[in-house]
Amino acid sequence: MLFFLFLLLLVVSEWIFLLAIWSIPNAYLAAFGFLHLGLIIGSILLFIWGFRNVKMRSNYRLGFSIFGLFVALALPAIVYLIPGLFFLTFQLELARNIGFLLAALHFIAILYGIFFGRWNWKVRPVELFFDHLPASMDGVTFIQISDVHIGSFYGQIHKVQKAIDLINSRNADYFLFTGDLVNNKADEFKGWEPLFSQIQVKKGKYSILGNHDYGDYISWDYDHEKASNLQELIRMHELVGWTPLLNKAVELDKEFWLLGVENWGRSMFRQSGKLEETLAQTGDGFKLLLSHDPSHFDAQVIHTDIDLTLSGHTHGMQFGIERFGIRWSPVSFVYPKWAGLYQVGKQFLYVNRGFGYLGFPGRVGIYPEITEFTLRRKA
Repeated sequence: MLFFLFLLLLVVSEWIFLLAIWSIPNAYLAAFGFLHLGLIIGSILLFIWGFRNVKMRSNYRLGFSIFGLFVALALPAIVYLIPGLFFLTFQLELARNIGFLLAALHFIAILYGIFFGRWNWKVRPVELFFDHLPASMDGVTFIQISDVHIGSFYGQIHKVQKAIDLINSRNADYFLFTGDLVNNKADEFKGWEPLFSQIQVKKGKYSILGNHDYGDYISWDYDHEKASNLQELIRMHELVGWTPLLNKAVELDKEFWLLGVENWGRSMFRQSGKLEETLAQTGDGFKLLLSHDPSHFDAQVIHTDIDLTLSGHTHGMQFGIERFGIRWSPVSFVYPKWAGLYQVGKQFLYVNRGFGYLGFPGRVGIYPEITEFTLRRKA
């Protein structure tokens, strides 16, 4: 239903956009209008063809490029809808020109997101204070990354090296990864092991799985192939020095517990996380939970004594604005807790904006994130 509503919105927007262009008696603009329409129709047909072609589903580079072309053409047209309606209704040339300016700015922003934004990793420092943080852990630092989606980088190791160097420059105590290392298959990570093995921290590196790590979104000839794929991915976590916490808890220091659960999301996503069983492995003290999907926090975590939960999953939709006191992304309609820090009572949730990208090959306004946590004991 939502897809058809979006398609209707796009058709109306594109038609109004073209009428505005063709209202100007200029042969070049007329040709541009026909070209724009042809490219949009072409990108939609290519996308449908790629989705129906099983072999194409693993060709991320081509598939994401087609989707990127579609977004770069469709979004400016949709942005033009309101100014275009004013122009057609009242024949206000000012409205037409303002619409063209807004459409052009969005087009430029999308191009920036594709060519630069997806490589623009940001280190976000977060300092949190707790009453019962063990004195021995006062000042401890954690680096978190999430949603690498390594298959989306198609071998651009030199680009990702920049992010690994940023991680190492923080000289943190612990490294935490909160899921979605791959898009679908463990094979996507082959060749990347030397790079991710470079991650250096003082004390330990831990990880969990995300919804994409289970291979749920592609077809498998046999169930054992899917199971083997998951085991291979877990082995790769271990190969680069990460300790997978799959419904497990470890005591990092006296009365400081790190917990990790398998993916637990809303009904449309896998619910393999066993929070109660994982909590049963802990004792008294401070508890830090790694759980990929932030919806887990409101559904189960707030009913426990977990102090801090780290998640990812949303990517901030890779599109939005976090400037001038404005903080918004379309993903907020689905995930109220979509990026950054949230507090409910004495419990905290932090949602990482993601390290990589999926689908749209870029990031507009919501940049890839490396989070640096410093935990403090309240005086």
